[in-house]
Amino acid sequence: MKLLGPKKDLDIAGKAIDCMKSTTSFSEFKENWENFLFRIERSWEFTEITLKSKKGFQQWHKPYTDLRKKDPLLLFLRQARNAEMHSVTPTVTKPLTMEVVDKSGRGFHLNSVSSRLENGTLTIDLDSPDILLDLDTRIMPADPEVVRFKNRGKWYNPPWQHLRERIRDLHPVGLAELGLVFYRAYVNEAEIWSQRT
Repeated sequence: MKLLGPKKDLDIAGKAIDCMKSTTSFSEFKENWENFLFRIERSWEFTEITLKSKKGFQQWHKPYTDLRKKDPLLLFLRQARNAEMHSVTPTVTKPLTMEVVDKSGRGFHLNSVSSRLENGTLTIDLDSPDILLDLDTRIMPADPEVVRFKNRGKWYNPPWQHLRERIRDLHPVGLAELGLVFYRAYVNEAEIWSQRT
């Protein structure tokens, strides 16, 4: 049996990854991250619904189901989809990174740094023994990153492992690419299995 619907969803998920790679807008990045999560989950569900009435499917499918419950990456992606789709908590963020420099290029000493956020305004207090400082603050480019999130009362940390291999790149695009490889293999193997039975 051809699984055209799940394969189309995975193609769209792949395009979402490509968009995440090329965009410079965090809102576009987040939209494509959410679309990626939705499409991989839908490919899983559509495959399962299409084949569940075939004899022997549950036995064939059980190792995949177990893997999605135990594998840190697959569990994270599944729960991230749930958190994002139900607007519970965000699963990706773009951290704000600032650099404070003396405009003359001289170094300076700090005793302490404190900050507060009031009514959308971030105030940073620098305690320095240096006098006559002329400081400038620059917003530094930062990459999006996955974050710890809570869904249905349970916390999910960014994944550190997939298929017993340590994950080296925790950038959302790297995680998405690993996830897409798994889901493509799952759908392809399901299609082969269904044609043999």
